[in-house]
Amino acid sequence: MNYYLRRLAVAIATVLISSSLVFFAIRILPGDPVMMLLGESAATPEVIARMAERLGMDAPLHVQYFRWLTDLLQLDFGTSIGTGLPVANELIKRLPRSLELMAGGILVSLSIGIPLGVVAARRPDSFIGNAASVLALIGLSAPTFVKGLILIIIFSITLGLLPSSGFTPFTQDPVANLRNLILPSLTLGLGFAGVVQRITRASLAETLGKDYVRTVRAKGVSENASVYRHALPNAMIPVIAVVGIRIGSMLGGMVVIENLFNWPGLSSYLIEACYARDYPAIQACLVVIFFVFSLVSLSMDVLMGIINPRRRDV
Repeated sequence: MNYYLRRLAVAIATVLISSSLVFFAIRILPGDPVMMLLGESAATPEVIARMAERLGMDAPLHVQYFRWLTDLLQLDFGTSIGTGLPVANELIKRLPRSLELMAGGILVSLSIGIPLGVVAARRPDSFIGNAASVLALIGLSAPTFVKGLILIIIFSITLGLLPSSGFTPFTQDPVANLRNLILPSLTLGLGFAGVVQRITRASLAETLGKDYVRTVRAKGVSENASVYRHALPNAMIPVIAVVGIRIGSMLGGMVVIENLFNWPGLSSYLIEACYARDYPAIQACLVVIFFVFSLVSLSMDVLMGIINPRRRDV
């Protein structure tokens, strides 16, 4: 129980500290949201003062911070400077879209990375094993926008099989939603598949050389059974740890993909807020990203503690 409580305390502290750093950091950046709203022609001192007071930016910085922190603890993300609407409304609409894209990318990466890693570990010096390693390296090293453009050229422009961009809600048209999801999920998952392949290959190769696997083989168990039933489950422990770390970071790394495929998710909303110097929207997006990352990391810690009880004694 102490193990889980420590992990929970670390997760809460991570969210609060990261969010506080964001609050102060964005106010150091160039650009004044009041001036951007008013424009140069209307920006007289009196008008600027009234607008700053309306936005709550006339108070000292520490007062703004504690006011923002109090609202955050009450799950009040504030009002958008640009639209005048509650930021929470936009978060509720956009976060599920980003989570859907992230789930698609994870499914692609695991479906490709684990089989390639198993092949490369079982036949490291064969043509198939080398080809699997090369494919994983290409997916890992190619820039995201390059992979996305190549997929658009092949499947949208040349073959005409899939839409090149856009988003359709699942409740409105499930088929159109899945068709729009395929290309961005492939783009997101191909790079992560390289990471999964490399970790799977290294972990499984090490596991196959352990004594208990050799004992299983000596007892007459088939090669496939010794690999998939005995070695692979234990080899998946490092893979789970890496996947847990990368899942949380995926949410903040989908900016290029959401903009390339016109996917209206959380990352694209964050970019729009940055251009507009919309402080409440920026803070809310990053707080949600930090929260998701901490939640996933906490879940992976709990899962790893269940799989490997010795971790709970650390």
